[in-house]
Amino acid sequence: MRTVRGLIGMPVVIGSRRIGRVLQADISDDLRRLEGIWVGAGLRGTRYIPSDSLEVLGDAAIIADASGRRGRGRARPLFRRAVSTDGLRLGAITGAEIDGVSFLVTGLELSAGLWDDLFTRRQRVTRFTVNRETGDVIVDPAGQEREAEDDEGRNAQGTDHRDADRRVSGHDLRHQELADREKMEPAGP
Repeated sequence: MRTVRGLIGMPVVIGSRRIGRVLQADISDDLRRLEGIWVGAGLRGTRYIPSDSLEVLGDAAIIADASGRRGRGRARPLFRRAVSTDGLRLGAITGAEIDGVSFLVTGLELSAGLWDDLFTRRQRVTRFTVNRETGDVIVDPAGQEREAEDDEGRNAQGTDHRDADRRVSGHDLRHQELADREKMEPAGP
């Protein structure tokens, strides 16, 4: 899976020759498919390569069959308002994941705002529709996933961290270890 932001700046290769770098990804109005890419080709200008002429979105480069047509890039930002099926505003769609072979959008990135992004991360939306009149993305709440965190298991424990009394003495020993040591050693000279 490739993200739209991850595509920007990637080299585009035709045959064995690099023709330029991706400037913008063009996604369909219903947010279901990659329509094409805009490539900055230096002196040859900005070129639009439709998805029919693309072979694969690789990890290091995008492979294409044809160099596309010359034209000026149009501004179609992916940023759209996201609402729930109940009509509540959820945030904004800020990104998309694209399959590298079929060029289908597999998920959208939902941002609930700056503070929510910092503390709870962005959500991945897989079940959605687009309102053609307003352009809003209607999100089914069952199709939302939070991005997985590495310490998710530790954070899920709440305030119970198993060793709540982690007081350390001057010799870098815990107080419970000192108490256990006194029990194990016999009293005497």
